Amino acid sequence: MKHFYCSFLILFTFLSAQAKINPTVSDITEEDFRSHIGYLASDWLKGRSSGTYGDYKAVEYIKNHFETAGMPRERYVEVQEHFVFKDRRTKKRKVKTYNVIVTLPGQDPLLKDEIVVIGGHYDSVKNVRGKIHNGADDNASGTSMVLELFEKHASTMDNKRTLVFMAFGGEELGLLGSKYFTENPTIDLSKVQIMINLDMVGRLDSEKNLQLGGTATAENLDQMLDPFFDDISLNITELGKGIFSRSDHYSFYKKDIPVLFFFTGLHTDYHSATDEADRVNYSGMMEIAELVNEIVEYFTNKEDRLVFTKAPMEDQQMTTPTKLKGTLGIMPDYAGDIKGLKVDAVIENKAAQKAGIIDNDIVTAINNVSIESIYDYMRIMANLDNEQFCNGPVEGCVLPVGITRGEESLTINVTF
Repeated sequence: MKHFYCSFLILFTFLSAQAKINPTVSDITEEDFRSHIGYLASDWLKGRSSGTYGDYKAVEYIKNHFETAGMPRERYVEVQEHFVFKDRRTKKRKVKTYNVIVTLPGQDPLLKDEIVVIGGHYDSVKNVRGKIHNGADDNASGTSMVLELFEKHASTMDNKRTLVFMAFGGEELGLLGSKYFTENPTIDLSKVQIMINLDMVGRLDSEKNLQLGGTATAENLDQMLDPFFDDISLNITELGKGIFSRSDHYSFYKKDIPVLFFFTGLHTDYHSATDEADRVNYSGMMEIAELVNEIVEYFTNKEDRLVFTKAPMEDQQMTTPTKLKGTLGIMPDYAGDIKGLKVDAVIENKAAQKAGIIDNDIVTAINNVSIESIYDYMRIMANLDNEQFCNGPVEGCVLPVGITRGEESLTINVTF
């Protein structure tokens, strides 16, 4: 009897320590946001970095919500597995993570084959020095908004186009979940009207500044959006320079798909153990969700198809940190399982493009100094003015850059 009592006590303690899962309602509510974030950003999950227990439990939670919320509406739920390097510096410890996807079929006979994608990443950064990184704003906030928007639309039958909601794993390791999906799509990407990304939407400030990116990725997209910004208390601002390429919408943008990215901005708790649920602005999330929902409904039911346009490259380029002396002008591919620095995209009118470097080239050396990873590249860029490289001013300096292109090895002279 004593043994049974002790076992019961241990079981009771374990169960009571688990994060509580509360039922939600079809309307978007502040209480539901608190419930979703309260679970996803709870210490019980111990963070949601790729390949961890918290990663698995978050996927289980998201999948269950996609399967059960807004019933009995028809939907198709899938979990896409993919593998990522836990440490992209050493490219060791490959772990499994996931993309969780649900489809709500369109109801219009002419538009049902076209798609509107609403997504956000569910993973958090890894725990450091024994401190749990719960990632309440980054990005339990965006994940919870995806879940709430899904439930609202699952409870109705009024979407002309098909709606696809996604929660991506591996974003914090370099947009790996969305990159994997766009390289291995389970939908026809050519039919996507627009992709709407929700990343860090939980810290609306006192001035109600909401950053919006992607308004230049379709013809007249900014003009279509203007009416939504009339008579609202939110202050819509341009996305900060260099942010455009740092979240999951960018993987879709590179497939010539119009995108929008909602973001409440960086803060002192970013990527730290203090990004907790009690610091989220839940009333602010309600205001953002109402705006995003109206925009989702508009592009879901709008008769005309959007026409993709390229965004200005200065919006995509990260400002060169002061410790770096120069840059090739490329977007690195963090997902590549190779030695060298794979070029995901070259930036127009920058050194690499002018020299003839192209997408998917692999940079293997600069001035005969070997490059095995992005960290080697960064070290070279930080020392570009020393005697091993330019030996003086970087501007106008010409260096040989080793390239692997397919089966061919090339040396290209690059002018910085």
